[in-house]
Amino acid sequence: MAKKGSLSFIELHLEKGLLGLAVLALAASATYFLILEPNKADFGGQALGPRELDEAIKRKAQELQQAVEKARPKVPEIPAYSRKLRDGFEGGIFAGLDANAPTLPPVLKIAARFGQPLPVLEGEKELSSVVVAPPLPPGPPAVRTGISLVRPEPLVLTGSAKPTPPPAPEPTELSWVTVGAYFSLEAQQREMIAAGYAAYRAKPSVLAVDVERQEMLPDGEFSAWLGVQPGKAMPQFDPPAPVFDRKTGDLQNTKELDEKLKQTAELQTELMQPPFFPVEAGDEWEPPLPGPGGREDVESGDEPKPEPPGEGKKPSKKPPGEERLPGAGGRQNQPPTPPGQPRPGGFTPPGGAPTPAAPQQSASAKIKEALKEARKALKDKDYDTAEQKARSVTQNSDAKTSDKKEANRILDEAKRARDKLRKQKEGPRPPGHEREKRDLVKNPDNDGEVAVWFHDESAGPGKTYRYRLRVKLWNRYVGRRTALRDPAQAEKIVLVGQWSAPSAPITVAPKRHFFLRGPVFGESAANIEVYTWHRGRWLKEDYKVRVGDTIGAPATVKTGESDKDGKTKREQIDFATGAVVLDLRLDEPVQVRRAAGKEGEFKYTEAKSLVLVYLDPVDGQVKERSAELDKNDPQYKKLKDEWDAIK
Repeated sequence: MAKKGSLSFIELHLEKGLLGLAVLALAASATYFLILEPNKADFGGQALGPRELDEAIKRKAQELQQAVEKARPKVPEIPAYSRKLRDGFEGGIFAGLDANAPTLPPVLKIAARFGQPLPVLEGEKELSSVVVAPPLPPGPPAVRTGISLVRPEPLVLTGSAKPTPPPAPEPTELSWVTVGAYFSLEAQQREMIAAGYAAYRAKPSVLAVDVERQEMLPDGEFSAWLGVQPGKAMPQFDPPAPVFDRKTGDLQNTKELDEKLKQTAELQTELMQPPFFPVEAGDEWEPPLPGPGGREDVESGDEPKPEPPGEGKKPSKKPPGEERLPGAGGRQNQPPTPPGQPRPGGFTPPGGAPTPAAPQQSASAKIKEALKEARKALKDKDYDTAEQKARSVTQNSDAKTSDKKEANRILDEAKRARDKLRKQKEGPRPPGHEREKRDLVKNPDNDGEVAVWFHDESAGPGKTYRYRLRVKLWNRYVGRRTALRDPAQAEKIVLVGQWSAPSAPITVAPKRHFFLRGPVFGESAANIEVYTWHRGRWLKEDYKVRVGDTIGAPATVKTGESDKDGKTKREQIDFATGAVVLDLRLDEPVQVRRAAGKEGEFKYTEAKSLVLVYLDPVDGQVKERSAELDKNDPQYKKLKDEWDAIK
């Protein structure tokens, strides 16, 4: 054990010395790294320490931000290429050569001709000068209506996509209306040129025809104009909308629009004059306007008026020897007959022997035999013989009315059978087939006016309408903002035109007609004949009505069609008209139109007649029918003749 006080001075203060050395070492390290900064980086060509480097980076970022904010984009100068191209063509191929070069004539001699000269394309007058010309209104509309058995196949435009065709539609009974008008392409082109259009752009391209109609109300006034939706008979052609770049304003789908415009030019016939459905029976469709292939007898929806009974017949002015011979079947100017021989038809010339009655009986027997052979040929499907025998009866003046009706029935059956065989031979036609090419219907008095029309498939049978229409054109300056005075006009592709004047009122072909025949003896009732249109034929049924009754009801009648055994089919047909009898008036005075004796002249005389007052459910109006007027109604005579041929 050491003694107290034996430790040396060094031993006593060694720990303090080591602590002091550590503090000195730490101070030296801090001085080296913090003050002397041996770790420096190269920035902007200078060696900078951590503290200086932060300041330099911050200062550089501020300078860059100020440079970006003060920078302005340099707008390149765009050369006038069109002017350079024009100057180059006008100056010739040696324009711009050295001034010391030998002079050459402005026009060189043509060594040889090759091909046709290039057309000169006229440009716009100047930029921002063109005004889009709206479509002009069409001329006065004409309207035509009918009732037909149609096959409602949708129209397929040539060149458009052809989807898988749906099943063939069944024939449908349709009361239709076609409204049309002339549209002046020449006048529209003049409007375009006056608005600053380039010559090659001043070509109207029709996209569609819009139609509105007014319906007659119970008070006799017309309703507001309502748009008519296009049906299957109208073309479905929707052009694409122009697409512009949001930043530059450039048109992005130029190629798509150019292809659609080219297709529009190829489809002008279908777009302006769409064909109607294939008609299997009933009224054949015809264009409502005069022109090549159009109607000459329809104006503003008015059907041709029938000639009044008894008019148009002139008294015979032939010499006595050329008059129709009694019983001669209409033969005139016959060759002389040898003395003693009877002349045809039973006429006995002076000094000749009397003609026996046998020839007339023989003629009647021949007619009966011809009808018998025609019926047999029709049953045996020998349609040529059936038509030949039946036609010989219709052309025979000795044939009775009943014989001619039977012959006409045979001719009708033969025609229907031929049509059925032809369709079976051709095979089913795919729905939506492309229509055959045809010429445009133009105004015969002005070749620059082309007909446009619209098929209304939604018209109600028996209703009365009047129509107006307008034309939609392709905007030839779609997407060309710089050429237009109003750049907004370049954003729409369809230009909607002005409405035409209203058409004359037209009543849609009804499916049923009824006529007042006369009073029922001993009863407060009236006899009515109701005709219903059924698959191309008018069928008839008789009814007895009193005040408060509804005219017509379902009944089983002959349809005019034959079964496999050649017997006429009978079928239940709906003859209900919905008309309600409000009053029956006997011996009511009415004005009757009668022939005046001279050709084309007539007069009105007063007569007593049974008058029926009824409520028409089609338009809600109260109307009258007169037995005396119905007796001579041309429509009644036409329907009655058709029915007599069936029964």
